[in-house]
Amino acid sequence: MDWSKNTIKFLSAACIAGFLISATACGDDSSEGSPASPESTDVSASSASQDNPESSISQDEPGSSASQEQQVPPQVCLEAMQGELIHFNTDPAKANLVLAPDVDGFYDMGDVYKAVPKTSKVAFVIRHSKRQKNLGKESQLTPIGVQMAQTLGSKLVSDESFYYASTDFVRTRETCNNIAIGRGETDAEVVTWDGINGGYFLTVPSDTLDALVSTRGGNQKYIAQYAYDEIMAAPSFEDQLKSYFQDFFPRANQFVNEVILENMPRWKRVSILVSHDMLVEPLIVFASNRTIDLKIYQPDYRWVNYLSGIAVIDDEVGCVTVLPVRGDSVGWMINTQEIDESAQ
Repeated sequence: MDWSKNTIKFLSAACIAGFLISATACGDDSSEGSPASPESTDVSASSASQDNPESSISQDEPGSSASQEQQVPPQVCLEAMQGELIHFNTDPAKANLVLAPDVDGFYDMGDVYKAVPKTSKVAFVIRHSKRQKNLGKESQLTPIGVQMAQTLGSKLVSDESFYYASTDFVRTRETCNNIAIGRGETDAEVVTWDGINGGYFLTVPSDTLDALVSTRGGNQKYIAQYAYDEIMAAPSFEDQLKSYFQDFFPRANQFVNEVILENMPRWKRVSILVSHDMLVEPLIVFASNRTIDLKIYQPDYRWVNYLSGIAVIDDEVGCVTVLPVRGDSVGWMINTQEIDESAQ
């Protein structure tokens, strides 16, 4: 399939039909261009401290895949969501996928992988596994983090090889490597790619946001408030803070369109893209149309769990389905309840 051409056909049809929320959703965002592509028991950790990925990351070329001709998708694949129009399907049944969410609204990654037919492509964009704290980009996975990633890999076992990409942080690369180990892949290559850096929803470098909010509750609090359109602060500070973020729904649509769908032709049928909470938390909120609770600023203080994220599924007729997914037993965590492995 010629995935790039059909993505363009699909988006054009969606725009004409009036399902797009803005020109940005059609890939016409002048603020930033499309990132070039490079090519079993659950072990839970209750939560994570802040991730602050850098915005400058090296790029490599991706793997490749065969192509076939596609048709323009039927309108049943398109969905209007509670006041915000979106051109991606979020109902598995509309894509003939036999899947059910858990009580929190997440779909298990293993279940999604098994449900997606061989004629479809799927990309999982997830947060890294549990890692050491306070070591910046050099933080490695903890023993629990290694086991969590390998357990996820054991849910994704098959004869096919996957495409893996990560940011240039040690923890994201190790997550990819350990998922591959859990799958039984011995020669997996992990590509470093800037397209999935943590600052995608920001208009400023992540360090700039950190400096502004470090004494006001930290970046997790305000990333969550931004994603749920509930930024609460003094007027002058609120205006400054809002200027640090992209327009939420158009930017999330752009991520699916330009970062994932446009690059899928260069990847294998299944892709694992490992990033950070600053990117993944807003994507989950987007995929669930703000119905999943990741509001760390409100009781129950939930934040995105390790190995949680979204699945982007592109089927043989061009129907694009976006689902919130989890790689661990639950999709959320509470920071104060995270297991301290140094005390064990």
